[in-house]
Amino acid sequence: MRLAVTVSDDKKKNVLELAKKTFEEKHRGTVIEIETLPREILEQRIQDGNAPDLIEWDGSNIGNLLDWKIIQELTPLLEDGSFDLLDFYPSVLQAVKDQGRVGAIPVMAEVTGVFYNKALFDHAGITYPKENWTWDEFVKKARILNSYDVDGEVIRYGAYLVPRLLPVEPLVWSNGGAFLSEDGMRATGYLDSPETVDTIKRYLEMYHPLEVTPFEDVGRDTWISCFRHKKMAMYYDANWTIKPMGREQQEEFGVVMPPSMGEGPLRNIVQVYGYCISAQCQDVQLAWAFLQELASPHTESGREWAKHNLAVSRTVAEISGQQSDPLYSPFLKSLENARQGAFDVSSMKLWRFWNNDVFQEWIFRENRINIEERLRRIAREYDEMLHT
Repeated sequence: MRLAVTVSDDKKKNVLELAKKTFEEKHRGTVIEIETLPREILEQRIQDGNAPDLIEWDGSNIGNLLDWKIIQELTPLLEDGSFDLLDFYPSVLQAVKDQGRVGAIPVMAEVTGVFYNKALFDHAGITYPKENWTWDEFVKKARILNSYDVDGEVIRYGAYLVPRLLPVEPLVWSNGGAFLSEDGMRATGYLDSPETVDTIKRYLEMYHPLEVTPFEDVGRDTWISCFRHKKMAMYYDANWTIKPMGREQQEEFGVVMPPSMGEGPLRNIVQVYGYCISAQCQDVQLAWAFLQELASPHTESGREWAKHNLAVSRTVAEISGQQSDPLYSPFLKSLENARQGAFDVSSMKLWRFWNNDVFQEWIFRENRINIEERLRRIAREYDEMLHT
């Protein structure tokens, strides 16, 4: 018996290899084939009727995948009690469900937060950020923490804002706006709303004219050195940034959830990753058995996911130590009421018009971009694509 499983990167492949080894030892004669497939090739394979048995899920709209008969509904299989759905954090469970149907088993998650260098705050005599803080407080702290040389050039930034769209969306929600309607079917009146426009303008002001965040995209290979060497005092990104830190470095930093730009409390954004059983799978019971080995909090491979990202269940959070970790625990707490963003809800359709490259162009062109007009045009193009 053979079972084909997809993976997109080496980090996930290592967990799959662990599950494969254990599963094949338990089920003699079964071979698990792990295929490294980029998203585009996987989508083509599905269209061609040659889908793998287990499909890596990256957060795409689960209702669409079920409605389009791309994946199996897992609800009947869950009746065997192999997974305790209530053990998953609410936002994680919400991401894999649609109208009572479960389409994926989650394995790890990612949410945003603001890291801060405690020594720099102490030196400046500034209080650490606290939960339910505001965007105005964030800006004020960043401006105080900016440091300049004798020529007025910035030598340390008060903050680092990722020049990408993911961390902007929870700020938009807190300001009463949205990128899309909740069902992902409409952008007009949302992406181009006054609240969304205002949020994006205020985010871009941090680059220019305030100049409290650098223009460049500090990526996974360089961010920790910039932060550790005190080139920036606060860093707004996702929980993946904890992993590159050594234990002593982790003690140097604190973390707080993003500030709210509007009147209400912030609701964080979550990205959830997991696995689905393909609708083309010929041996659903075998695929289900392997999925249990791969994702259950009671297996070694199921717990291994927490070494790479945020735990999706309370059991794994406790076993992995994330629940008691001062850096991880605030992210876990935010999973209680976080929500998926517009790009996941639209299954990345919005990305064709509104993406990181477009956003970074706006940053570099400073105030020469008419934000209202650009967002109005993007919203119109998105709606036309969906409704024509």
